[in-house]
Amino acid sequence: MNFRIGVLLSLLFVWACAEESAPTASYEESMAAAREAFAAEDWKTLAASLDGAQNHRPYSLYITKNRVLAHELNGKRKKALAIMRKVAERGLTLDLSGHEAFDALKSDGAFGEIGALMEENAKAFGDPFVIEIKEKTDLLPEAITLRDNDNFLIGGVRSGEITPLGAGPAVIVANGGVFDMEVRANVVWAAVNNQLAYKNEDSSAPTASVQSFDLTSALRLEEIPLGGDDTLIGDLEISRDGVIYASDSITPRIFRVGPDDDRETIEITDPRFVNLQGIALDEENGRLFVADYLTGLWSMNLESSEALLIANDADAHLGGIDGLYYYQGKLIGVQNGTTPHRIVRISLSEDGMSATGLEVLAQNMPQWNEPTHGVVHGDVFYYIAASNWPSYDAENDWAEREDNPPQPLRIMSAPLD
Repeated sequence: MNFRIGVLLSLLFVWACAEESAPTASYEESMAAAREAFAAEDWKTLAASLDGAQNHRPYSLYITKNRVLAHELNGKRKKALAIMRKVAERGLTLDLSGHEAFDALKSDGAFGEIGALMEENAKAFGDPFVIEIKEKTDLLPEAITLRDNDNFLIGGVRSGEITPLGAGPAVIVANGGVFDMEVRANVVWAAVNNQLAYKNEDSSAPTASVQSFDLTSALRLEEIPLGGDDTLIGDLEISRDGVIYASDSITPRIFRVGPDDDRETIEITDPRFVNLQGIALDEENGRLFVADYLTGLWSMNLESSEALLIANDADAHLGGIDGLYYYQGKLIGVQNGTTPHRIVRISLSEDGMSATGLEVLAQNMPQWNEPTHGVVHGDVFYYIAASNWPSYDAENDWAEREDNPPQPLRIMSAPLD
């Protein structure tokens, strides 16, 4: 769900064209210097400050766009064009609007090839087959899982409902929006937050928790609080022995909740974390893969809880990933923090510490209204194609947008074989 990032980080999107040198000033210091330089029309300092900020947020297209502008204003058009070319080569597009300097840049003959490549990148691609469609528009569906391998369960952020699409259990109603789910035996575990677009009719304070429900009776079995307005649980995984892992996108950290009765909770942090999203468990190799919207992919050792940033040997775009899934030694990612939105398969080195390739499975499909989470079943990736996050206005108490009304619940597939 990239809208929770939009709320937290304004118009941040993603790109991976950071400078090789290690950053010296902090991100906050770099951005403060950039603001001062822009006001003073000191274009050289502006460009240098934004280059430094990009080191800390290598997948921020917001910074990237402003770096293009800064280098153009500083008379370094070749540098500006090189930045844009890298964006295009990684399969993305860049909105060049908002300043007259962009018009001058686009009039340069060297821009033609870059612009043409970005136009190609914006085209729809993928399998258009719709697996399920349900005429229900009030869910804001974010979570999806399978029960008994043949029945989808859908979790709604707007309604707080866990809804079966076929025959099966009754609708479960959580006390907050459902952001992710995992089924174990006859129990569904859910990441629940009564924040953002959730239709919270009372005035209770923001809460974040992991909750379990009996699929037969629809009764809540357990609620494990993990925070308040400083926490937003976006994804969860459960190990074979019952350990719960959950990602927090507001205060970037991983929660590890023990399987015993006292539910000992450990917080795993790293000062380089910015905005954590999807997590994918690889128990066979003792690791948890973690997607950070703005810094890329991480691998966390399950025994030591040490998190290491995965190298980008493929020179690919590794940011903006919401849903993340481990399948046959590779990662499946739903990139709804990119332009265009994409579903990608990322190849890994044998030790899992380097991304060695990226394949686009689908992008910018006309049936999409921001894809979010999915589930791998067999050799197929099933995903929520129309989450409807763009249909709600965060600046207007999450009211429905008249120009983009919510669409019916739509599930689509991407073959993995």
